[in-house]
Amino acid sequence: MRVLPLALTSLLLSACACPPPPAMKQALPTVNSFCERHIGVPQPVSLGKLLTNGHEYEGRAVSVSGYYSHGFEYSALYSDAGVDIYARDYTKGIWIDGLSPLQAEPETHVLLTGVYTKKTGGHLDKWPGSLCVVQVRPAS
Repeated sequence: MRVLPLALTSLLLSACACPPPPAMKQALPTVNSFCERHIGVPQPVSLGKLLTNGHEYEGRAVSVSGYYSHGFEYSALYSDAGVDIYARDYTKGIWIDGLSPLQAEPETHVLLTGVYTKKTGGHLDKWPGSLCVVQVRPAS
């Protein structure tokens, strides 16, 4: 009777130790969101427009493209690739909520759809605004 629990435990531990095959790694982050799913028809907008006139898009559904960059306590969208995340220049991007950065390649070019707000500025409220993402697609 004691052999069965021991065998099951060994089987589970051995299954957890195997890394996923390279083909399973996703190029795009997955939506892992607490964001509202029914947001209506999104308005296409550039990231520059969100940064300069974010108040015009407050609480509205938008689609915006850029380079998704992430790290420890860090999830942001920028217009250009290669932004130094340690430079602490928060004015060039927006905070991204609702994505699972653990499965994303660094600086993935994406088209994000979600609800924009200036009321929350991400980690430590340092960003000019944030996007609560409900859909992610490759940018063209």
